[in-house]
Amino acid sequence: MARISPIDYDTASPEIRAAHDEELRLRGRMTNMKRILLHSLAAHRIYAEWFTLRDLLRPDLDDRAIWLFSRTISAACRAEVPVTFFRRALIDMGLDPDSIEPTADEALLIAFGKAIATDANAIPDEI
Repeated sequence: MARISPIDYDTASPEIRAAHDEELRLRGRMTNMKRILLHSLAAHRIYAEWFTLRDLLRPDLDDRAIWLFSRTISAACRAEVPVTFFRRALIDMGLDPDSIEPTADEALLIAFGKAIATDANAIPDEI
């Protein structure tokens, strides 16, 4: 059982309902996690900024590379919720997250992600 209940759309403030509706418009899906985050518009906005980052990366990286990079950072930070999110994204692409053979570029991104999570101020030059 969740410690924090999701928002109740019918009794939520107009601002929260607007953020809820915008999330549905942008991503077509409203999960319990998002409904819980909507108790704080700032928390939900911070969560949603990941999608902004993804969109900035898309001209240079495909979704698979973005998911692998993001999952690596999340795993190194021991952040179970985002690890699960990125794992599911890979599965939804028809991939088995446990048996992915990264390309050379993806392997470099994975190494970079691990380095960021370990110490963002000490990224090895070879990466």
